[in-house]
Amino acid sequence: MSERRGLQAFEVGEERELAGVVAGLLWLAAAVTVMAMMALPGIPHDHWKLVLGIVVVSTVWGIACLTVVPWERVHPLVSHASCFMGFPGAALGVYATGGTDSPAHLYMFFIVGYCAYFYAAREAIPYFVGCIVVTALPLVYDPDAIEGGFFVAEVLILAPTYCILGGFILVGKRRLIELREAAHELALRDPLTGLWNRRALVETLDRALAEAGRRGDATGLLLVDLDYFKDVNTLYGHPVGDEVLCRTADALGSAARSGDLVARLGGDEFALVLPDADRQETLAVAHRVLAEVRDAGLGMELNKLTVTASVGFAIAPRDGADAQSLMAAADIALRGSKVGGKDQARSALDGPPPVGSHPTV
Repeated sequence: MSERRGLQAFEVGEERELAGVVAGLLWLAAAVTVMAMMALPGIPHDHWKLVLGIVVVSTVWGIACLTVVPWERVHPLVSHASCFMGFPGAALGVYATGGTDSPAHLYMFFIVGYCAYFYAAREAIPYFVGCIVVTALPLVYDPDAIEGGFFVAEVLILAPTYCILGGFILVGKRRLIELREAAHELALRDPLTGLWNRRALVETLDRALAEAGRRGDATGLLLVDLDYFKDVNTLYGHPVGDEVLCRTADALGSAARSGDLVARLGGDEFALVLPDADRQETLAVAHRVLAEVRDAGLGMELNKLTVTASVGFAIAPRDGADAQSLMAAADIALRGSKVGGKDQARSALDGPPPVGSHPTV
């Protein structure tokens, strides 16, 4: 499980649900407007049965889109089918309400906008072509379509308009997604170290535990707390303390496996989520953390002060089946490491620290 996958900002289920709602509203709007067109002057009434059929089908499908179809779970082809149905519906609506004189051509703009917003470019562009074809269909059956050249000119103007409108929406939606993802990631990042923050850790841990539960795999959690960090800030000031935190972040990244999540919980507290890691592998990562942090502290040459780390770890589902209980188990183990002498890793299985003992910084 990669960090990117675990922290996606754009929820596909929510997007499909919105697409279904918009589709339903557009179909209901089509039912109302095609009926209203029959009252416009100059619109023939020879095809009122066809219009009535369009109204009934549009209304039924629109209501189904809004109340029946579970869009967040259905196959994406259902959404495409709903959109594709708009082509014959619009074509018949144009035919029944005047052909070249029908205002139903405007439906194509709604199809272009819908496809450009909810579909990727490779899926939306064929719909733009379909809109051009439907707009030009009166050239086949309406003898007035070519006479005078007015309708031909209209088609020649609308064809690039569909493409330009669709292109603007496609580019705008892509930019919107990029900004949304950037904002979401910024909210999940620690500004000093660049690591994921507590919120990101909890989100990812919950997701990792759910996936591991379905597969029957174990998940490891390490809580890391720096030793003597308060002394660093007291003796050398906060700028040096910030440098220690940044070097610790790099050390944890070096100790972690590919696919592990490293987070800063706040202050000098860090955490690592280890998907698909049993006790032996979690302990191995914990020992690498101790070594990497120790080396990072020695590299800063803080005179006689050596920065080390204490680690407490827990394994799901043995020590906890959810994020809260697993973090509580790891925190008890971390307190035991502090009380037991620091610069060591302790498991939740080792039990709580002695009653009355207090961990020191």
